[in-house]
Amino acid sequence: MKKMKKLFAVILSLAMVLAMSLTAFATEVPSTPLKPADHTPTSADKAKAEVSNVEAGATVTAYRIVEPTYNDKGFTGYKLAEGVTLDNMLEPTSDEVTGIAADKELLKKLTHETLSAPSGATGLTTYTAALGAGYWVVVVEGSDIQEVYNPMLVGIYYSVEGSGDNNTLVNGAVDANTNWSLNSTPAYAKSEQPTIDKKITGSTGKDESDGNVSGNDVAIGDTVNFRIDTKIPSYSKSYTEVMVKITDTMGKGLTLADPVNLVVTVGGEEVEAGENTFTFKPADDKKSFEISFVSAYALAHSGEAVVVTYDAVLGEDAGLNFDANDNTAKLEYTNDPSGETNEIEDKTFTYTFGIDANLYGQGSSEWNKFTEELLKTGEIQRVELENGEIVEKPIRLQGAEFTLTRADGKTYTTVSDENGYLSFTGLDAGTYTLQETKAPEGYSLNDAEIPVEITATYNGDGTLKSYSIKVNNKETSTYTATYDATTKEVTNIKVEPGHENDWSDVSDTHEIKNTKLASLPSTGGIGTTIFTIGGCAIMIVAAGLFFASRRKSAK
Repeated sequence: MKKMKKLFAVILSLAMVLAMSLTAFATEVPSTPLKPADHTPTSADKAKAEVSNVEAGATVTAYRIVEPTYNDKGFTGYKLAEGVTLDNMLEPTSDEVTGIAADKELLKKLTHETLSAPSGATGLTTYTAALGAGYWVVVVEGSDIQEVYNPMLVGIYYSVEGSGDNNTLVNGAVDANTNWSLNSTPAYAKSEQPTIDKKITGSTGKDESDGNVSGNDVAIGDTVNFRIDTKIPSYSKSYTEVMVKITDTMGKGLTLADPVNLVVTVGGEEVEAGENTFTFKPADDKKSFEISFVSAYALAHSGEAVVVTYDAVLGEDAGLNFDANDNTAKLEYTNDPSGETNEIEDKTFTYTFGIDANLYGQGSSEWNKFTEELLKTGEIQRVELENGEIVEKPIRLQGAEFTLTRADGKTYTTVSDENGYLSFTGLDAGTYTLQETKAPEGYSLNDAEIPVEITATYNGDGTLKSYSIKVNNKETSTYTATYDATTKEVTNIKVEPGHENDWSDVSDTHEIKNTKLASLPSTGGIGTTIFTIGGCAIMIVAAGLFFASRRKSAK
């Protein structure tokens, strides 16, 4: 029994030694987090700061303008960071904050931290960082951001438990023997993303843009009325020099009208160009212009709406059918106090139509077909096809003269070409009357009045969705386009029903037929000759009878 007790005592002693040795060699593991009362505030204390509603990709920096003070017993109060001037360091004013944000040299000297966005964040997101106690001015910058951000103020402060949390610093010591916390309140970025809206408000003969302010159709020579809506960004006092510039660039076909009838309003008041307001610079070729606001004027009218109206004319170089005559308005503006700029744009699309014309200008795409709405024909003839087959087709007539008259009386003229096509270009959607005014040589005039109607539909972004042409109340063809969603370029055009530019398929082409005249006698021809010969014969017979009668009388 004594031996068993001795063995047990040895085992127990070994266990105690082993336990003690294990604690000596074990990796240190943090114990249960200390309660606030167990920890004395120090300069190493930090709390999570959050700034929300900021674009992903921005650079967000916090600069400390008010710092905490400590002694060996903990936190004792606050003081201004070196170089910072505030009337009341616990209640900075908006002007003081924006003034500090604008002072680039001062910012370089201040303690600063960069806030980070979540990995892979897009759109508006929240930036965070662990910051020490004090007031921090937060500045948002970046060349790729679109919005204009005002400086923000973030407070990281000590608060005695039970005293209530707010975002105002407490000017007083926090007892190390009392429950305390380091707090922050999320900040929300006050920002604005400028916009620009280009629209067509009317054109010759139309009060509005065919119901779509981003796209319409006009005839060559018509005037188009444009409007640009934007605003001067809302700049804080941290911005000392800004650029606000509107440019408008017209594609083929469009040029500024003479007069251009430019009107600029800011905040609802009409403003004239001048050294204290803005400059207006039209290009020499009248294909673009620039409106640049004076920096001081832009800052003085920060946040105010800007409206620009002007007129342009569609010329002979216009693109036909789906070949759009586009117009791009652009706003370029300063979007952070360091001078970085951003730009945004908006487009309109103006179209004009052609009969017997290419669907898309001079492009070589397979879908760029030659339309065949009208064809001048004569008598039926036998034609041998490439495969040797003989078919009967109407002959195509060249040289017939036609007039196309718009509902308001505007006229267009053309002459049928060697293939019999009647090409009319530069037309807008609407109703017309087609009539032959001169027949080809050797054919009778077909003076029938033929109704022609062009209709168009548009996509929401102003691009031409489709158009149809009816001749004599029968639809010849409907043309429908598809577009690249990003570039707005045409990727395909579907023709219903399909046509090829040859003689084998004209079933949906409207033929205007002429009748060949019968052969007529030439001047002084056979009609007169018959009467002359007959008259001579009668005279000869009469003379013969006369002389025969005299001989008989003489006998």
